[in-house]
Amino acid sequence: MTNSTDFDGLTSRAQVARYAALAVLGSTALTALGELGELAGVIDLQAIENGPLEWLYVAVLLGGTLAYLISVVAICLWIYRAHANLREAGREIEYSPGWAVGWYFIPIANLFKPFGAMRELWSESHLSEDSYGGEAPGNLAPWWGAWIIGNILSNVSLRLSLMGDGSNQQIAIILSVAANVFIIVAAWLIYQIVGTITQAQLSNLRVAEVFE
Repeated sequence: MTNSTDFDGLTSRAQVARYAALAVLGSTALTALGELGELAGVIDLQAIENGPLEWLYVAVLLGGTLAYLISVVAICLWIYRAHANLREAGREIEYSPGWAVGWYFIPIANLFKPFGAMRELWSESHLSEDSYGGEAPGNLAPWWGAWIIGNILSNVSLRLSLMGDGSNQQIAIILSVAANVFIIVAAWLIYQIVGTITQAQLSNLRVAEVFE
């Protein structure tokens, strides 16, 4: 076993990633409230002059975009470090640290490969066997399902909002609200997953390293 396993780096990255996930959760919830305001006619971004609510809503949207970008970077850094710790601890893994992150950005493959990498990360961090034909451990399946559904609904909503003369706008907003509900669930679950895997590495890999 090497001596380069970085548990301190994992812990600090996990903390940032979890804060970022909570920021996404909060900003997404506020965005959903704004969209409900649009449906109710309280907020009108198409108005000639925007009022305080419209400006507040725009600020929420910008803040949510920033929170999302920060969360992508933070969680990817955590995933890389967590996978690197497995390799440095001598665990035999299928996914390299680089590809555990890289698969998120490859079309089509990003529908299933990142889930496989996270499943491996969970199982190896817990030093447990994983039957890949069986049920996924922990709350990985609900997290991935919520993430995929949320993104699909969000993409459909965006396409509808850009089509035609705007007659599909209400349907687009309704789909966006539904998408945001799934994103909120995914953000809460990744918050838990990051904490659980980090603690598993601290409890299992660090102890194993001490007795090596």
